[in-house]
Amino acid sequence: MAREIDLSNVNRVYTLLLLKSGPRHGYGIISDIEDITGERPTTSHIYPFIEKLLDKEIIEVVEKGDRGKKIYGLTSHGEEIIEQQLDSFSEIMYAAIEDRIEECSHCSCKIYEGGYEEDGKVYCCEHCARSK
Repeated sequence: MAREIDLSNVNRVYTLLLLKSGPRHGYGIISDIEDITGERPTTSHIYPFIEKLLDKEIIEVVEKGDRGKKIYGLTSHGEEIIEQQLDSFSEIMYAAIEDRIEECSHCSCKIYEGGYEEDGKVYCCEHCARSK
């Protein structure tokens, strides 16, 4: 089911993430992607993908805005697809940073950065370091 959409382009990923955060019209998606990345995607990158998402019932037109602009939102099926994709991405991200994660010597919580070191051991906070 998760393979039904191609997310090989970063603009497609951003489009879905933006729609996950709330309904938007096409130009709103384009503007938001530009705000995030500093580069404005073309309409030829966004609108054909929106059409595919509509065809696969991942998004739907939730209302028509000013001058007939269509405002798109995720369907319940789309929410499921997004969750599957985010799970896959988090597995990839975890694999990428796994060797940088340390474990608190006291409470065993995971520490990515900003741990507290004392006597050659790593702790998540001063409280754990004092609890040794």
